[in-house]
Amino acid sequence: MNKKWLRRILAMAMVFSLAAGSWVTGYADDGEGNIVISGDGVYEVEAGKTTKIELQVKNKGTGTAENVNLQPRVPSGVAPFRVKMQGNGDLGDMGANAYKKVTLQVTVDGDVQERSYSLPIGYTYSSRGGSARSGSMTIYLKMKGFDLEPGFAFRDMKLSPENMSPGSSAKLSGRLMNTGGQDMYQVELSLDNLTTEGISLTGGFNSKMVSKIPIGGSTAFQFPLVAAADMAAGNYPVAIKLKYRDQFGKNYEKTNQFYVNVGGVAGRKAILEIRNMQEPGGTYGVNQNFTVSFDLKNTGAVAAKDIVVTAEGVDSTAVVPKSASMKNIQSLAPGSSASMSFTFAGTSQSATQNQAIQFTVEYTSGGTAKTTFKQYAGVNISNPDKDKDGEGNTSKPKIIVSNYTCDPLIVMAGQEFNLNLTLMNTHKQKEVKNIKMFLTLAEETSSETKKSGNIFTPVNSSNTFYFDSIRPKGTVNKALRLYVVPEAQPKTYTLTVNFEYEDAKGAEYTATELLGINVKQMTELQIDDFSIPEQVEQGMPVTVGFSYYNTGKVTLNNLMIKVEGDVDCQNKNTYVGNMESGSSDYFETTFTPYGTGEVPVSIVITYEDPSGETVEQRRDMIMQVTEPAMPDDTENPDASAPMDKKHIAIGLGLLVILAGALAFFVKNQKEPPKSTAESVSGAEDLEDDFEEDDFVEEVTEVIHEDDKEGMSL
Repeated sequence: MNKKWLRRILAMAMVFSLAAGSWVTGYADDGEGNIVISGDGVYEVEAGKTTKIELQVKNKGTGTAENVNLQPRVPSGVAPFRVKMQGNGDLGDMGANAYKKVTLQVTVDGDVQERSYSLPIGYTYSSRGGSARSGSMTIYLKMKGFDLEPGFAFRDMKLSPENMSPGSSAKLSGRLMNTGGQDMYQVELSLDNLTTEGISLTGGFNSKMVSKIPIGGSTAFQFPLVAAADMAAGNYPVAIKLKYRDQFGKNYEKTNQFYVNVGGVAGRKAILEIRNMQEPGGTYGVNQNFTVSFDLKNTGAVAAKDIVVTAEGVDSTAVVPKSASMKNIQSLAPGSSASMSFTFAGTSQSATQNQAIQFTVEYTSGGTAKTTFKQYAGVNISNPDKDKDGEGNTSKPKIIVSNYTCDPLIVMAGQEFNLNLTLMNTHKQKEVKNIKMFLTLAEETSSETKKSGNIFTPVNSSNTFYFDSIRPKGTVNKALRLYVVPEAQPKTYTLTVNFEYEDAKGAEYTATELLGINVKQMTELQIDDFSIPEQVEQGMPVTVGFSYYNTGKVTLNNLMIKVEGDVDCQNKNTYVGNMESGSSDYFETTFTPYGTGEVPVSIVITYEDPSGETVEQRRDMIMQVTEPAMPDDTENPDASAPMDKKHIAIGLGLLVILAGALAFFVKNQKEPPKSTAESVSGAEDLEDDFEEDDFVEEVTEVIHEDDKEGMSL
């Protein structure tokens, strides 16, 4: 055989050895092993669960590492977790550049803290020469879920029956749902704010215990309630107190208010007002009858019952009734009016002056609690005989506010309004002069420690006003522009009008008048933007979620979120309860459209402001619902992945080279060349054939490229 050709065969054998180097290792193992462990470094684990962690072990040395073993080194003390290593950590022998994967199972079953725990992983191995090696690397276990407070929501809250009458009973029921990302443990539901004079339990226990509510789970509850017999109609808060623990042992305590309606409609009361009062004009002498008439109107939402109207002179010796001084009405429906008329006369004990008459109205809204208010009228009495005795001349002149109007009638906090006053000198003979008037009102507003000063502040003027004089029985008008501080709580405020004045002789007097100003606070509920898919398939569930915030300065009562439309929704009505000022919450629901085409869906939020008025906010949307698409059966999910073209080319190239070398060798063994010249010529021809074969070069390049890639982990 030609020596040059023999070198060719040996070269091809070396090429084959290099190509097979990625599969065969350790045949020339004269170096040392070097074990390295790699991974992500930090792994999240969760209390009460088992987490799998995958590590890579590689021998970066030039020799074989024998008897490779990995062992976790759990920190001393009471660790909150247990670690189990795949195959007890025994990896056997690892040749140069070889790598293996190993799996750890970390089970967290102890009391954990909000922190990360270190877990060293130790390893040992030896080289072929017998020298022992060891080392370690550290991974960190981060406890998951500390930033996720267990969430909850009260669902299907209802009172059965919906309204309670004084002395009657009802059942408060609902479900507590775990809407958060953790399980709830040692859950305790109880009722608070119960009194024997109001809403109380009619029997049983006022709390319910549940050991665990898993994520997405719920528990039903029911409490029997009874209303006291002497309660007035209205909405009464019942506090639902919730205590629970999370999986880390952290305790939580929450309170939600549920309003129980006692009597009436939606907890609203009857409201009676005196309107169209007709006061007697002119002047009346002693024993001369005069009549005061008015309309009594119910502006509330329920009937006023057991109405008693009493009329009497403020000075009972000066003015006496000539008709029945007390009138009764059994019931007055909402929006209805009743006309009232009373007759009086002045007595000989009355001085010549304006005498006041007091009307007292007392009523109930269906219960036994009574509501009472008073209103006054005036009449001019002339008694010359009394004046001759000198008593009339010594009487003091008085200034009163005979009439006032607010524009608007109910003023809004943080806005301006007009207050029109009519001031009257009630004395028949004496003039008042050098009159000073100023307004005062200092009350608590947003807190017990923060004073707001005057609730009402004059606009573009001082708080003091001056009048030269008011003649006897004369009047003057004063128009004021006032501003209501934004922090004013919704209620009726009593504005004090103070007077300092003199009579004709310079005697100084003071007087005060009280005015009622009804203030209302604007409610503000802000809702985050949200949307639904423009097009969905029939039967495909759609999830809607949004946050909402009470950005106003008052509590929103009986807040409820509803889903309206031709959709299937498990909880179309979600009762939230009261929402304090500055608080926020998150709502999420899932619904499925019934039909196809355009399907309207609305999210409706309703609540009551402090005056009992219902406010509604809507978000109306339209979904395009299509027929469900048919599945495509042409796809073959089980199709096998294509073979690696590079390795196929390597294999074919090796087979061609080996087959050619073997054929040439066998031929030369069986058929000796005819002459030395022919032998040399045949060898040179075959040499030329191999030198001109591009396929050999391509296979050689692929082998070298594959060898380079196979060296990395």
